[in-house]
Amino acid sequence: MTRRILIVGYGAFGALHAAAWSRLPGVALRVADPDAGARDRAVADGIAATHVFGTMSEALQDADLVDIVSPPHSHADEAAMALRAGLPVLLEKPATRTRAEAARLADLAGAIPVQVNMILRAHPLTLRARDLLTEGAIGRLVAMCGDFSGWKRMRADSSLIQNDGVHFLDLMRHLARSPIVGVDASATAHLGGPVADDIRIDTRYASGVRGELRLGLLRGGLVADSVVPGAMTRKELLLCGDGGILHLDYNRNRLTHAPARYALQPGGWHPVPGPLTTEDVPDLTTMSLLSSVFAAFLEALDKGAPPLCDLAEGAVALAGVTDAIAVSLARTARPLTPVAPDLEATS
Repeated sequence: MTRRILIVGYGAFGALHAAAWSRLPGVALRVADPDAGARDRAVADGIAATHVFGTMSEALQDADLVDIVSPPHSHADEAAMALRAGLPVLLEKPATRTRAEAARLADLAGAIPVQVNMILRAHPLTLRARDLLTEGAIGRLVAMCGDFSGWKRMRADSSLIQNDGVHFLDLMRHLARSPIVGVDASATAHLGGPVADDIRIDTRYASGVRGELRLGLLRGGLVADSVVPGAMTRKELLLCGDGGILHLDYNRNRLTHAPARYALQPGGWHPVPGPLTTEDVPDLTTMSLLSSVFAAFLEALDKGAPPLCDLAEGAVALAGVTDAIAVSLARTARPLTPVAPDLEATS
């Protein structure tokens, strides 16, 4: 069986999606993009000119599945168009700009499968961490600290929270296995200008777990980014339990497990570390990860199984979180508590 995959949007990530789809058997690609240069690039990449379209509407009749990789502002309308045609949708993040858009898509989709492309859910580090958490390798999960920052060009069509933050906001909820019920956020433009370059988001989960996420560029990066050429970033998540920690490095593809026992003494807790172990994922690339995510979606369609990340979590719930973050950021900044002056300096 051959599936006709319509890629909507053929920018850098559209081309990456096309290359990842091409690794799978039984796939025939189509492209829709209003930009003539993008269409020319698609043809140069080996997609037949007869399968490259200027509008999505004329391409839908020649598709079995729609993969939306266009700019975020058009996601909701394009996903709605595909769903009205009865076609399954793979939707890049941010899935929608608002919770209202996400809710409308969820209503429109009904039983039509839609997967929001939160690829870190399928990363081997994530799968391994979920197993270790289930096994009690670090005891009870109590806190999570994420750092998705570094030297990477900011996008004009998507904020740091929508472009980077949603990956870890979703990932942290996925690993906590509990929805986010509260947020507190602060942002600073250290470099000046209208855009924040340093953001901190504190999260609280229904299970009681607490989270902290840092975004921005001032913290720099120590490793070449796993997705964006030329960028140096941090994509690290620390899972803290009452029996140790798990450190996940999504750029180095490495998991570190550090068990620990905490002994209560008169002065407080005394940590007793156990043996530290590391696990690496060899030969993993963004391309291979994308291919595995696409293959999983096709398998879910064939078996009637739920997608990796559905609209309820990847769009509606996540948009509710980002809306709450926006409200928190808009609040008047809380003043710092003054520190008493140095007595020697004033004497």
